[in-house]
Amino acid sequence: MGNSIEVTGPQNDQGFGGAQNAPGAGQGINDNAMGQAESLVDKAKTTAQNRVRSAALNGKSQAVELVGGLAQSLLLAGQQLQDQQSPAAKIVEQAADRLDRVTRYIENTEPELLVQRTESWARQNPALFIGAAFIVGALGARFLKSTPPSTSGYSGEGSPARFSDREVSRPATVEAL
Repeated sequence: MGNSIEVTGPQNDQGFGGAQNAPGAGQGINDNAMGQAESLVDKAKTTAQNRVRSAALNGKSQAVELVGGLAQSLLLAGQQLQDQQSPAAKIVEQAADRLDRVTRYIENTEPELLVQRTESWARQNPALFIGAAFIVGALGARFLKSTPPSTSGYSGEGSPARFSDREVSRPATVEAL
């Protein structure tokens, strides 16, 4: 029987032998890929956490500035009302004092704790939370609107452009038409 070929070594399902399909050969590659994927996920997670923390700290400083500004505005209004001997002066000054306390609280508390306490309070008092958010938003908008506009614009005639929130500049070519 000179025409028969004898195969030595282990055979797989297809009848071929060899180490390419041996059990455990691809395990090292899979472990390496999984390790790299976990490393990338950890790196992305850390980067996201750092960005969120940075945004929270930035938001916290903006909140401190806004609430502090509102407290100062109310304090000045209360003093003016007191000069006019208005009965509302005491109420306005109390509101200014409370806003000042809120400012100090926000300034001295970690952002994570602020978010946690705000969420808890909002769940317990949803109507008050929505009303307070509306009032703070309206007061904040009023406060920001009362600040003078920045002079970052340039009119091109040697002096900075100054516009109110209702004006829009037009190029000289459009005005001539």
